[in-house]
Amino acid sequence: CYTGMGGSALVLYTNAEIELLKLCAWCRDLPAGSTFLNKENLRALTAAGQLRISRNAQSVRITESGKHTLDTLGLHFDYDSKSRGMGNYLIRRLNTANLMLFFFGGKTDVFCSSVPDRNSPLSFLPSFALRREKNKNPLGTARFNGMLYTKNTARAVYYITEENDGLYPEAERNTFTMNILTGGRKSAAAFTGDKSLEKIIEYSARKTTNSRALPVLNAVRRLDCPVTFFPLSQAGARQMRIISVRDHRRIIAESILKAKYKPPEKNYYDTEEKILIGIDMDIPRMETAAEYGVHIFLLDWQVNAVKEILRGKRAVLHPLTTETAEEILRLPSELYVKETKPYITEKGEFLSAPV
Repeated sequence: CYTGMGGSALVLYTNAEIELLKLCAWCRDLPAGSTFLNKENLRALTAAGQLRISRNAQSVRITESGKHTLDTLGLHFDYDSKSRGMGNYLIRRLNTANLMLFFFGGKTDVFCSSVPDRNSPLSFLPSFALRREKNKNPLGTARFNGMLYTKNTARAVYYITEENDGLYPEAERNTFTMNILTGGRKSAAAFTGDKSLEKIIEYSARKTTNSRALPVLNAVRRLDCPVTFFPLSQAGARQMRIISVRDHRRIIAESILKAKYKPPEKNYYDTEEKILIGIDMDIPRMETAAEYGVHIFLLDWQVNAVKEILRGKRAVLHPLTTETAEEILRLPSELYVKETKPYITEKGEFLSAPV
């Protein structure tokens, strides 16, 4: 706090608070119970009248005052005129927002409204950004929640819940592999939706409707592209950071084998020695390798889930600690950096509000 010209106490907004305000405007609803929602920033913004909790207490929404704040900063968003009741539409919106909060905490750019160029930082393009464009909807009936972009990979990300309708694999693949969505990158798919990896796989193995869609795990085997399963947790954030490192499999395999390392002859192995680096949790790839015999290196918390999937197959599982994998790839130990700097406008002024 500091004292304004009239003697009244003022609070300065931080960069992190303005970013959260922007995210709420962008998503329209943020899940109030999300573990990735910074409660300190939320309290500050609700106390300042910038954000509010919805009537059903399930979501966080921006107020007229919050919209005015963003407008004065030259940040303009399309807003909902009214709150929505809890139904499939709001549930999907909150799931996508929870996913975006997860990526947001890891410094991913979640404000993409179009496919980023190849030199952009790690970016997430939510499906709603494409569906909101008038007279344009390249997604059709595709069920992914957004696209996660690295320099070389475009991943369709799916939020899988206990109640899911399954997938039509050909329709999904035909959509997320379109060049207008990949920007020339390699296509891939990722599946998440719970803090437990085992739960995500359990949900993926079944569907709760009578549609002709396949259960997600069956559909995944027909996507013909690299696949990732990751939990919505700090462990999952570290996993995603590891697999975002270019050539992470080769680097880790070389570190394990040292001078004995030789490139693989089959694409379901990562070395000639029948070793597979499975940190990405590419289940179909692991299943194929296990038909012929394989040593799979995983993060230690992934082993139990993979053990169930490959039970009875010819696979030996080897745990690596997350710290070891990060050291091999020379990643910093800090995952999140707390942002406390005050927000400064383009004119070089601090942004403040009365306490």
